[in-house]
Amino acid sequence: MTYWFHQADAGSDDWFETQGEAIAVRQASFRGPHGPASVASSRPELAWVLDKFEMLGAQLYEAKYGELANGPVSIGEPVSEADFEAAWQRARHSRNVSAPETGGPLPHGTRLTGTVSVLPWGPGTVGLFVDLGLPIAGFVDMLQLPFDPEDWPDAGTVAEFEVATVAFHLEPPRSAPQIRLRPTATPPPGRRWPRPGRP
Repeated sequence: MTYWFHQADAGSDDWFETQGEAIAVRQASFRGPHGPASVASSRPELAWVLDKFEMLGAQLYEAKYGELANGPVSIGEPVSEADFEAAWQRARHSRNVSAPETGGPLPHGTRLTGTVSVLPWGPGTVGLFVDLGLPIAGFVDMLQLPFDPEDWPDAGTVAEFEVATVAFHLEPPRSAPQIRLRPTATPPPGRRWPRPGRP
């Protein structure tokens, strides 16, 4: 059976969905009753990310959504499923809109060399994908690229980028996370893209 509990003290406000041996299936934790969320993590989501995107995916998920309680949790005040869901949605929203990640394997500002792999919508539309040599693709939004589509990099261009954030889409149907990037340098109009380490 599934149970929902709430625990609170002066410094934390924790909500748990548990099954079996009081193991947290989902956890929503806040820094005090009105503070931002520190955890909005789901065990099934974490297992899916680990299976599909290896340890890097799991580390990025925990950097984004926090780490679930390890082992059985203490039983607190029982709450309704609806009350838990309200806390869960508030925590998930808080973590999705919080400041860029400063921890984990790819914190905000990390510089990476990648190869433009595909412009699926063509230059000037939506953005482009970057192969970083990782199990998760990079994506550059069009707002981070030159205004003129003629100045966008072609597929095969090697350039340096920095991490802006990591985006997850975990509502069914789930889709691959993206490492959102921005170029560290863009060329003057009509010039070739600079290769890393070269002027």
